Amino acid sequence: MGNDITVVTVNPKDASYKNIDDSFRELVSKINVVQTSTLEPLKAYSLLTTGSTNNGIPRGGVNSSKSIFKKLASMIKENLFVPDARVGWNRFAKEAAQDIIQREMPDVVITTGPPQSTHLVGVALKKQFPKLKWLADFRDPWIELFSIDQASKSAWAQNRNTKLELSVLNTADSILTIGPSMQRLLQQKMPPAQQVKVRYIYNGFDDVKMDNAPILPSDTFTITFVGLMADEYPYAGFVSALKKLGDSASKIKLILAGNIARKFISEVNEIANLEVDVKGFVSHEQSLSLMKSASMLFTILPSLPNDEIIISGKMMEYIAARKPILCIGNQKGDAAALIQESNSGKTFDAQDSEEMLAFIQKCMQEEVVLNSDNQSVAPYSRKATAVKLDQLLDELLKK
Repeated sequence: MGNDITVVTVNPKDASYKNIDDSFRELVSKINVVQTSTLEPLKAYSLLTTGSTNNGIPRGGVNSSKSIFKKLASMIKENLFVPDARVGWNRFAKEAAQDIIQREMPDVVITTGPPQSTHLVGVALKKQFPKLKWLADFRDPWIELFSIDQASKSAWAQNRNTKLELSVLNTADSILTIGPSMQRLLQQKMPPAQQVKVRYIYNGFDDVKMDNAPILPSDTFTITFVGLMADEYPYAGFVSALKKLGDSASKIKLILAGNIARKFISEVNEIANLEVDVKGFVSHEQSLSLMKSASMLFTILPSLPNDEIIISGKMMEYIAARKPILCIGNQKGDAAALIQESNSGKTFDAQDSEEMLAFIQKCMQEEVVLNSDNQSVAPYSRKATAVKLDQLLDELLKK
């Protein structure tokens, strides 16, 4: 769209991530990227808690660690590193951004989190360059982060996080987030006069990659899950529905891709006649292919305070795959509204095993009819969301 973009990020040699998907490298090959060093404890934390330098690195979702040692390590991480354990990157990011601003004088700086500590770089840059426009992009909540690690936060850490979040909300020229409920959550923390600067744009799907993803041939009715599922997720009703299928379970293949709770895998493996295929971590291209090849897609959202704001990272791709979606989550939440508006399936209460069973049976009998018109999903493509972001940036520059 004619925008000249420079991205400041961590050098991969110094970065600490649980998984890395190299399939995205080509997409950003023409973008100017400035890589910096960092100081963060996550590799050491992972090594101490799991014996691996990457297996224990926290990801989005609910952390299911319960051992005393892991709880102690989590308590140290949550209270010593505020707002998060990646705050050690801020000094390097700030120095790199200062250099770019002084040399190139960009129109807008965008900070995106999590990690929410990145927004503190925006606060510092806005103070140093007050005429520079700053957009703070919240992909997840800050204070209401979906993690049981929150329980280990001290009162000091909680108060400190609250003050830091407010400093970002009050200082940024514009706030962007992922959905209407998250928008309202952030607006409630701000003075009425400032609430107008909070906007939302849904996450998008890559229509080109989705179109190019191959459909894998199968003679079996496949129920596919792609994403993150922790032990605390309310999956008991879904497992019960599968058990109630009885002999019909022999006609189903359950495919699980991503970071899946071992307890859930164990329970579905015990269901008579059901074939279970655990893929583990897969590339983005593979995940799209699995979605398009599925007979039915399954997703589950954690049951937590403010869970109406949750929209799973794969939701837009699920919708774009045009396969019936069985979603377990808040029936009045943003995810449920998206599924209903796009005529993509149904959202169930976690305990509604009978309703889930009926939905699965209807899908097996091909009685669930979706709107196959590509125009119904076009508003959720990354092309469409990029246009909205470009318009938002234009508005910001005119203020």
